[in-house]
Amino acid sequence: MLEILQTKNKENYINKITELGLDFDTSYVVDATDEGSSLGYGIYHFGIDDEYNPIVEIDFVSDNSDIMLFDGIIRSVLFLSMMKGIDKAKFNITQTDKLMKLGFVQNNYNYLNSITKFMSKCKSCKN
Repeated sequence: MLEILQTKNKENYINKITELGLDFDTSYVVDATDEGSSLGYGIYHFGIDDEYNPIVEIDFVSDNSDIMLFDGIIRSVLFLSMMKGIDKAKFNITQTDKLMKLGFVQNNYNYLNSITKFMSKCKSCKN
């Protein structure tokens, strides 16, 4: 069964975090696993936007070219951020085509202005 959770072994990602130029202590990783096997991961950190509002910045997603896994990793980071009271996201990743296709961003704009509004749209998908 697929699980996407905050990793307990962030040290496994120190090389990628360093390569991205991020501070190890303030970066976070979600790991997508299936029966213990890693399928992908996302690296992110929290910051402040130009208007001094808290923001989550998604810095890297490894998804093995699986758009559904990409979607799940992004949504997991957004949900964790929402639970911390953060409602805005910035995407510092190269997969802009996937972000647009899945509706996270529009017109090559790399911000999601309201995580809450975006996530509430999903409730109607079940009906």
